[in-house]
Amino acid sequence: MSIGKEELEAVTRVINNGCLSGYQGNWSDAFYGGPEIKALEKEWSEYFGVKHAIACNSATSGLWMACAAIGIQEQRGKDFFYSNIYDTADRVNEAISEVIVTPYSMTCSASIPLHFCAKPVFADIEPDYFCLDPKSVEEKITPATKAIIVVDLFGQPYDADAINAIAEKYSKIYGHKIYVIEDAAQAIGATYKGKYAGTLGDIGIYSLNRHKHIQCGEGGVVVTNDSAVAMRLRLEMNHAEAVCNDYDRSSTIYADGVPAYTQKPLPLGSHSLVGMNLRMTELSAAVAREQLKKLDGILKVYREYATYFHVKVRPRCEHAFYRYALTKYNHPAIYFILRNGSKLFNIKQHYITPIYQMPLFKQLGYDQHQCPVCEDVESNIILEWIKDEP
Repeated sequence: MSIGKEELEAVTRVINNGCLSGYQGNWSDAFYGGPEIKALEKEWSEYFGVKHAIACNSATSGLWMACAAIGIQEQRGKDFFYSNIYDTADRVNEAISEVIVTPYSMTCSASIPLHFCAKPVFADIEPDYFCLDPKSVEEKITPATKAIIVVDLFGQPYDADAINAIAEKYSKIYGHKIYVIEDAAQAIGATYKGKYAGTLGDIGIYSLNRHKHIQCGEGGVVVTNDSAVAMRLRLEMNHAEAVCNDYDRSSTIYADGVPAYTQKPLPLGSHSLVGMNLRMTELSAAVAREQLKKLDGILKVYREYATYFHVKVRPRCEHAFYRYALTKYNHPAIYFILRNGSKLFNIKQHYITPIYQMPLFKQLGYDQHQCPVCEDVESNIILEWIKDEP
């Protein structure tokens, strides 16, 4: 990826300032991080047109934060809080909460609910766009469904209108909100009907891993328009229980010994949160800020190279083309490309084994042939990506 003098100057600025992390795990202004973190979150919110952006150390952490923030763990019985989901293959079938997930993605998109003793429920994918199939999602919803984790695979936004409508419909039927958590790790800069991927659901997660369009080595950003959810995300990321304890002692923030402002009440239920340390450093934030400035130019290159292929793009979408993904069925020149290779692109005839066929999910007793479209796509997928990525 494009790392240059701008990133070097940004890192040097942070080193010279001497503050490599401005965070503290207590109820103070430092709960929100240092100047680079605050600037990155502000710039991210403005770019993507979303109220809240929370920087963290990875998109995987962001998925964990999202599941924690919407209270999946609060739906567990006391016995589950101390139980080990790996004790028996039957344990997952006893889960109080369910989360609908895709079988065709990086494994954490499906495995994160296990951290909360929730049951991942696999829905099948679309044969042409490779994202979750709304029809299959609706077939898998039950009164136990607490969330749907959608993945904007290869840079293609999910069918937001259909899946969001399903979540809203069954939220009313079952009397509790079903959240749509959007994993936009591969789709930064993609759009659906003019809205950015990552902002299409209730919570969106971006990746700043070194393999993505823009990067800071390791990092992630979580976004939402729900202010209560945003605070819970921050608490989960930054030692929630310690922060809440400090809040109970004093609701006033002090800066250099002078009262700066009084905190608003914490969101309902926040005092039961058990948090982690999933924070981004000032160094990473400084690099991410410079990378965000380059995103438009990087996307332009990805989209120009897309003209070599026949990737099917969802109507009214702009694809981010993290990978040029197609099947042998819909690319007339694919055998020529495979036979002759390419000076411009890496080529692979495989993406990922359906997640439910991986050892962990076999151990948990999952049906090994439950998503036929996914299995067919994996047998025929062709992935290309730029050798010298911008």
